[in-house]
Amino acid sequence: MDVQRMDRVAFQIDAADNDNDLKLTMFGSAAASLKRFATSPRVSHIEFTKGFDNDGNRITVNPRYNVDYDHMDVVMTYDADDTLISVTASKDDQVVTISQQLNDENMISPTISRDGSLTLAWDRKLGDHNSVRTTLNPNRSVEVEWKDEAWTANVNFPMEEDSMKGATVHIKRDVRF
Repeated sequence: MDVQRMDRVAFQIDAADNDNDLKLTMFGSAAASLKRFATSPRVSHIEFTKGFDNDGNRITVNPRYNVDYDHMDVVMTYDADDTLISVTASKDDQVVTISQQLNDENMISPTISRDGSLTLAWDRKLGDHNSVRTTLNPNRSVEVEWKDEAWTANVNFPMEEDSMKGATVHIKRDVRF
């Protein structure tokens, strides 16, 4: 329940058919009042995931629909050993990412969008629950996310012509009760 909106309760429904490698996830909300609960549930997002095995490799198809924004897309992946190819397609945009696991600690992931924009991400594992992800967005920014147990630091260095003015730093800690 969102403390800012005590009149509504959020829900998530997960269902799986393991024999057919099919999953369903649905998000929504409903009135917190028992009187209105039965008449007011509202789905905000729904998605399915269907998996296939192909000669030791893995293919998934994941259609998604966001009711709030009337936005549909599909995510298709092909996972072969140390390489993962992901295509996300909607009517407005298409994005392809090819991730290559270089060794136990390092992975690189170039991404290209329909508009020709390119990003390059480098993921480095630093041990149990510790990692650094550096993402280069040419002519736009460099982003670094450093996770260290319960701490996460995010740094964004915008690129304006030949300078990196206006860097932002966010640090947070997950606290579990």
